[in-house]
Amino acid sequence: MGARTIALIAHTGAGKTTLAEAMLVRSGVIKKPGSVENGTTVLDYEPDEKERKTTIHSGIAHFTWNNCPVDLIDAPGSLNFIGETVGAIRVADGVVMMTSGEPGVHGETDFLWEQLENQHMPRLLVISQMDRDQADFDARLEELGQQLEVPLVPIHLPVGKGGGFTGVIDLIRMQALDYTIADKPKLGEIPQELRAHALEMRHRLVENTAEADDTLLEKYLETEELTEDELLQGLKEGVLKSKLVPVLIVSRGVGVDGILNAMTTLLPDFLTRRAHRQASNGKAPPGFISDAHPLKGFAGLVFKSRVDQYAGKLSLLKVFGEELKAGTELYNVSTDHVERVPHLFKLQGKEQVEVKSLAPGEVGVLPKLGNTHTGNTLCLASEKVEYTPIEFPKPVLTYALHLAGKGEEDKLSTALHRIMEEDPTLSFHHNSETGDFLVGGMGQIHLDLVRDRLARDYNLKSEFQPPHVPYRETIRTSAKAQGKYKKQTGGRGQYGDCWLEISPNGQKSELVFESAIVGGAIPRNYIPAVEKGVHDALSKGVLAGFPVIGISAKVYDGSYHEVDSSEMAFKIAGSMAFKKAMEEGRPVLLEPVLKLNIVIPSDYMGDVMGDINSRRGRVMGMDSKGRRQIVRAEVPQSEALHYAIDLRAMTSGMGYFAQEFSHYEEVPPHVSEKLIKARNAGE
Repeated sequence: MGARTIALIAHTGAGKTTLAEAMLVRSGVIKKPGSVENGTTVLDYEPDEKERKTTIHSGIAHFTWNNCPVDLIDAPGSLNFIGETVGAIRVADGVVMMTSGEPGVHGETDFLWEQLENQHMPRLLVISQMDRDQADFDARLEELGQQLEVPLVPIHLPVGKGGGFTGVIDLIRMQALDYTIADKPKLGEIPQELRAHALEMRHRLVENTAEADDTLLEKYLETEELTEDELLQGLKEGVLKSKLVPVLIVSRGVGVDGILNAMTTLLPDFLTRRAHRQASNGKAPPGFISDAHPLKGFAGLVFKSRVDQYAGKLSLLKVFGEELKAGTELYNVSTDHVERVPHLFKLQGKEQVEVKSLAPGEVGVLPKLGNTHTGNTLCLASEKVEYTPIEFPKPVLTYALHLAGKGEEDKLSTALHRIMEEDPTLSFHHNSETGDFLVGGMGQIHLDLVRDRLARDYNLKSEFQPPHVPYRETIRTSAKAQGKYKKQTGGRGQYGDCWLEISPNGQKSELVFESAIVGGAIPRNYIPAVEKGVHDALSKGVLAGFPVIGISAKVYDGSYHEVDSSEMAFKIAGSMAFKKAMEEGRPVLLEPVLKLNIVIPSDYMGDVMGDINSRRGRVMGMDSKGRRQIVRAEVPQSEALHYAIDLRAMTSGMGYFAQEFSHYEEVPPHVSEKLIKARNAGE
């Protein structure tokens, strides 16, 4: 059986890493499972993961089950670290998605499911923690069916509830597996009290499987039954084409074998998945190739970068083309650099296992590539191709980072760029206007970890504060003014005189300047000096000292002195004329407005709409997507600084959004008055 990459994803707290440990035990990779609580798992090994007892970075392991090689990616569930999960899904051939058997809808589930739907990803759904008191398989299945809106087809049923959960019923073989002795499951008859329900669910399984395959549907309509082999074949086709999702059960060690069997029989291997995507006309944007495109030579995509304390930078790569052998010289199409790869490795958690080659579909590690980054394509120089880059979500929360020590700005910049090598969902830049070092991320926890890492790994103590909002100033009406600079101190003086007309031009960021001088009132060689003076004056408006935008300026008259005039004098005169004219042009403050696309469950629509109004925002439109609503809104940046935190609190963690700059807008008078007063008071 061919190699396959399986991403293991779930909402926070579903027991994903515990399942991964159990898989490694059952496949013989480790002798006993580690503990998330004790920080001893193979896949959660970073210091921040051990401290917080949750997955933050995608962990990778490999094993063989049913003679099938599997690369398993244990991806984070929290939206704070969703970039890791997006990268894992991109290179997966199939996904095992977990959710707790306890009632309740989790926000991460909606977001993760949408990622899978967008990529038509073959998947299994595993309902976990069936040994908990509140766990109810049938109720949870119905709840998930309404939430996810896709045919969920159970192939397992639980035996017992809560503390009495002891095994699973296999609906394909119609037999029960008793896990009373956890590591020695016993195959037997279905308990009599569960047989009627099992027959009912078996009928549902057969019906849903037949509907996913025309050939099987014809037989089902004639006989109302399918053989075990036909069921398996129909399930494989349905999963591959995303027409159905098999549902399994797990709790600690119970049900692990069934999940491993389903992973290696129902989820496609790399070549099957690639062939299906190619046949279904998987396209890529102009200039790129689809992951499904078959190649005669090697090509692969770097989906994650990691900096190891001892091994240096590691590039994690999925082979989409032909085999990659150690020692091959590779070409990075994305950066136009040649990379030499003397060694190849497979990962087993933090341990690196050297290999001689990576087969098509395998995930491996290339060490110390100096000019290769996450999302880059590596290939042979003789056949240059480039895969579509990974679309990582953009930051939704930005803070200003203030350093405790002086003169450490260069060190901070170096440290943050190294961290960003591993995490493409982070952003960092220095705003020269406000002086802020702005760090953007996916949420409060995400940014807190960046701050902690700066202290731990780079000895940089810092704190986050709200960033300064980049307000602007402009004018409402046209105005004219004279700028006359005259200075006489003995000997040659300074003389410059110009008349300037300014007018609003629709918020263009750049100055629109023209000269209407006739008759030589100002010599031609001094006009650029007037323009420079006006341009310099734009850096500080007359209301509160914010930069000025949306201005057209025209110099139309003036005078000069044969001896005393100079470029400097006319530059000062131009600046003076602009400031006087702006005071007469009914100046106003402008604030940046963000465009938000907010995805929420319908139940929270009223709360979110009211909150947008309270932030001086406007709802621009709405769309329905199943049980979710997509709200398009415009909100002033000053009112949305903490929106990522507030939205998650408002929607019990089920809302998420994307944002981008939209435009500048006039600040309401009552808000403007406070801003001007505070700014001029030096606050």
